[in-house]
Amino acid sequence: MRNSNTLKNPEFRKRPFEMIHVGSRTELLPSEIVLISADISYSYIHLNDGRKLLVSTNIQKLQERLLGIKEMVRVHRSHMINVKYLKTFDEKRAALKNNLSCPISRRKKINLENALNN
Repeated sequence: MRNSNTLKNPEFRKRPFEMIHVGSRTELLPSEIVLISADISYSYIHLNDGRKLLVSTNIQKLQERLLGIKEMVRVHRSHMINVKYLKTFDEKRAALKNNLSCPISRRKKINLENALNN
């Protein structure tokens, strides 16, 4: 279990985020993730190099694994973004790097605003 001191440590953020991908292990840095999109019990992870990975983990479990990475923000029940790659947003949508976009829910918009203000 991670404590708050571990989460504040910059070395923690540099550690790879291990993913299981089609039977092999793929390691990602959280800073490489642009967008995570839910698809029932699977998730698509969109990376800053344009790749899109399908993982057999739901978005809630990914959110728990990324807890403490302040750049990763849940903006919709089906979407989590890295605010570092946010270009612009309005009341309903966020535009991201690589021509990606996702909806923003009214209730979770405050999460995005808080992340941008910190």
